[in-house]
Amino acid sequence: MTVLFKNVLIVEDEMLIAMDAEDSLESAGHGVASIARTVRDAMSILQNAKVDAALLDFNLPDGTSAPIAQWLQDHGVPFAIVTSQSPNQLCDEGLPRSRIYQKPSDYAAIAQDLAAAA
Repeated sequence: MTVLFKNVLIVEDEMLIAMDAEDSLESAGHGVASIARTVRDAMSILQNAKVDAALLDFNLPDGTSAPIAQWLQDHGVPFAIVTSQSPNQLCDEGLPRSRIYQKPSDYAAIAQDLAAAA
């Protein structure tokens, strides 16, 4: 049985990448709750909307997505980091290696990986 997320948060500062992720997720049957371009926007969305999964770029204009990842982890929301950075660099930030994907990525496949692990 395929698990579909209804409310995926996409955190990505490059709008074309965010739109590609949104299209990929929706084509696979997932719903997108919102797209955030900054840490501040993402945290506001998390405080005010239902999110059942998240895909995070790591480097954002106002910092890294580490605090977003921590919030998601604390609240039991599955997430993945999708970045061009090395997984080793991000593991040094305390992020789990199993949730780090290199860009370019298949966002629908990442969502399926998250659903299978949830």
